[in-house]
Amino acid sequence: MKFTSISTLVLAAASTTMAVPRRIRDLKPLELANISASIPFTTMPTTTIFGFSLKDPNTNIETKCSSYWSAGQAGSKSYNCTDKSYQLKLFNGIYNIEEFDFGVARADGSPSGRSTLKGESWKCTKGDQEPLENCHWDGIFHLDIAK
Repeated sequence: MKFTSISTLVLAAASTTMAVPRRIRDLKPLELANISASIPFTTMPTTTIFGFSLKDPNTNIETKCSSYWSAGQAGSKSYNCTDKSYQLKLFNGIYNIEEFDFGVARADGSPSGRSTLKGESWKCTKGDQEPLENCHWDGIFHLDIAK
């Protein structure tokens, strides 16, 4: 009988512990500053240089990310940031400098972010000579992290 009482007590304690929900830590968005893109040359194929400074408030890591993408390359491409634990991702290349998808992934496979650069804060100017077009983000861009 003592064995049954002890077993019941242990089972009840385990059930209570398992019933308490675990609190999942919310991830803060990545902070991207000095975002710029340009089409620097008039020669073909069209090449776009894209870069930014990244601050991850979840890890307190700061790094810089950049890409050099030319029409004709694979649309989906990854570039290591200066801190190789982060990668800049171009999912479809950059065929339109005024609106394109990009992402930041962590090399360890932990949650990452994806967004599109466009809108009133994405300011672009065109020229007749080199560079053909320059764009920059006005302020800090917050890239949400997908869980």
